[in-house]
Amino acid sequence: MRIALTALMIMLSSIILAQYKQNLRGVVSDKASGAPLPAANVALVRDAETYGASSTEGGVFEINNVPIGRYDLVVRYIGYEPFVMRNVELISGKEKVVNVSLTENVIKVDEINVSAQKNGEMHNKMAALSARSFSVNETERYAGSLGDPSRMASNFAGVITANDSRNDIIIRGNSPQGLLWRINGVTIPNPNHFGALGSTGGPVSILNNNVLTNSDFFTGAFPAEYGNALSGVFDLKMRNGNNREHEFTGQIGFGGFELGVEGPLSQNSNASYMVNYRYSVPALMDKIGFSAADGGVPEYQDLNFKLNMPTKNVGTFAIFGIAGNSEITFSDSDEEGSTSYDTSNDNRTINGSRMGVLAATHRFRPNDKSSIYSTLSVTYQNVGTTIDTLNSAGSSKIFFAEENEEVRYSASSELSYKFNARNTLKMGFDFQNFRIDYRDSITGEVYDPPVEGYISELDVEASDLNLFEAFGEWQHRVNDNLTLYGGVHYQHFFFNNSQAVDPRFSISYRLPNRAKISLAYGKHAQVQPFYIYFSEKYDYDTGENIRTNTGLDFTQAHHLVAGYDHNVTENMKLKVEAYYQHVYDVPVKQTESYYSLVNSGNNFYQERVTNLVNEGLAGNYGTEITLERYLSDNYYFLITTSLFDSKYKPSDGVWRNTEFNTNYVVNALGGYEFEVGEHASIDMNLRVVTSGGKRTLFIDLEESIKEGETVYDHSKAYSERGEPYFRLDGRVAFKLQGKRITQEWALDITNITGRENVYSKFYNSDEQKIESVYQQGFYPMMMYRINF
Repeated sequence: MRIALTALMIMLSSIILAQYKQNLRGVVSDKASGAPLPAANVALVRDAETYGASSTEGGVFEINNVPIGRYDLVVRYIGYEPFVMRNVELISGKEKVVNVSLTENVIKVDEINVSAQKNGEMHNKMAALSARSFSVNETERYAGSLGDPSRMASNFAGVITANDSRNDIIIRGNSPQGLLWRINGVTIPNPNHFGALGSTGGPVSILNNNVLTNSDFFTGAFPAEYGNALSGVFDLKMRNGNNREHEFTGQIGFGGFELGVEGPLSQNSNASYMVNYRYSVPALMDKIGFSAADGGVPEYQDLNFKLNMPTKNVGTFAIFGIAGNSEITFSDSDEEGSTSYDTSNDNRTINGSRMGVLAATHRFRPNDKSSIYSTLSVTYQNVGTTIDTLNSAGSSKIFFAEENEEVRYSASSELSYKFNARNTLKMGFDFQNFRIDYRDSITGEVYDPPVEGYISELDVEASDLNLFEAFGEWQHRVNDNLTLYGGVHYQHFFFNNSQAVDPRFSISYRLPNRAKISLAYGKHAQVQPFYIYFSEKYDYDTGENIRTNTGLDFTQAHHLVAGYDHNVTENMKLKVEAYYQHVYDVPVKQTESYYSLVNSGNNFYQERVTNLVNEGLAGNYGTEITLERYLSDNYYFLITTSLFDSKYKPSDGVWRNTEFNTNYVVNALGGYEFEVGEHASIDMNLRVVTSGGKRTLFIDLEESIKEGETVYDHSKAYSERGEPYFRLDGRVAFKLQGKRITQEWALDITNITGRENVYSKFYNSDEQKIESVYQQGFYPMMMYRINF
């Protein structure tokens, strides 16, 4: 017995005292041209420890056998601004790859002082302000983010939280339809499960944060390379798989059950693969008889993959794909208010969506000054809904059905050319062909008088929807402190020959006291959602459907932004921005009405409205303040405040609040990480958010009582703001390092206080009063992940 205890103590001591190690590698390149920088000095620094290496002729660096933990990554190169990345974490279960881009000095100096702070800096060299880089670690660390990039972005200044059950990104009072999603330079459709046609959000993201790398997020006056967007841009990057060793990931959490694998395609090349698959937890639990979901059980699955194939002489080829499939069924037995689809007695609603992206990319560098990046892609989106009636025998009769399908074929190419340290040019084009198929029908029993059979309210098939975009942009650095930027974006929509020419301009100046002031202007334009162009009005006399919106032009906007950035300390930054946006040519009704398209895009179903004209206006203005302390000395915090006003003017000529005009949003989040022994750590995070209450259509109670159903007073649409929104979220994570394995357990709790935040209101005819539908209550979620 004594021998056994002694052996056990020796084994435990060896585990505790073992020093686990990992490798760090990557590529150092010029930020403007992408050319590799040889002989760069790369170092990992932690207290008195330093581990270093120099980059090779191809810019590649590798630092091996580094004890796991957090380090500062410092990169220096003669003639370039130094680079510092704080808190690079090495874990035992996954090799770390970090690619570094350096900015060349306009005025050459002999001595290098490492003082640059690069946390949160944009990867896009043409962006001056209203832009933010984010890391995958932030999507995991921030309480309430649940590993979702969209929910993570809701912590940034200017982004409004509107619906706990969805992750719509509402920027500065604009409709979420104004957001552009891109990944690896390819425009993609709504990357969310249960995503409605014409929307950009949903309940669960198809994008998997385990396959993403650092990406860019824009909230206004964005560079000229981005078009067909009014509010903002989410420009995501999918990372490459490990081209040296095979690695595996297993995870269960909010996103679902997940398995991932990556590694080299062969030992004789630098090519790599990466595949990640997820399946919904509620659906799997339901299949094995342990369903805990109220109402319908959400069933979804998604797949993300990438093949990266560098060559010796002809550049780097890559193929990547994203696919998602989701479906849910609601019946009259489900809890009232659990869904956005209204199901009366004995009715069942089946809703589903599918989304896919398949793309091939090629990057070629003819010389050290230029880079050409080209893409070929096809994207797919399908949204369908069926409402049927169940009888006592269990058979069903379809009451309503719709199926909406959009396919996009795209070819794009862009050239970046660095003339010298002062001047960089970027230009490119994107040609997109859309093919759509919209169909829906409803039983004739709903008409007065009733009509036999089904009435087709929409039957559209088109394949000639072409959109051409082109851009050119120039960055001129007058000196190391003053930078000018100018560009123009052009769009031509062949369907109705509408065009838009959008100039962009910005200027930034670095002050002596580690501060920067910036000013930017941008004109932006966006085509209407395709379902709007093909919305049809049923003519009862002729029995035919009439299209009334085919001549709609682009909706357009002027953005003006001024900003001030100040690095208060090495790890703390203050950022203040003020903005004004004038939106015009907004689709509104021909006849006097409160309706405007600026209020759409954040629901599970988008209304098809006919008889629209480009005569509406909207305006947003506000101030945003961000105080951020990057993770250092084991803690971080982020505090953002947005004060704004968002109004619109429909066809009745009355300026009103938009649906998204909450007037203020305040976010405060932070966390502390501490070590438990040599190979374990605990990470504790809190987030609190409050904002003005949600605006809804005004219900006339007196008239509703008279009519026995909900009656709206549209003259008071969005005039009242509901009770303030408040939510407290928390996250606790425990990470354990093994020799070749890293495990992590986490508990996420959203709405810790269980506050009842109002989502919408409805008239209860039985009680003859107006009642509220509340958003998500107290909601805990466990997560487990293993990397090996």
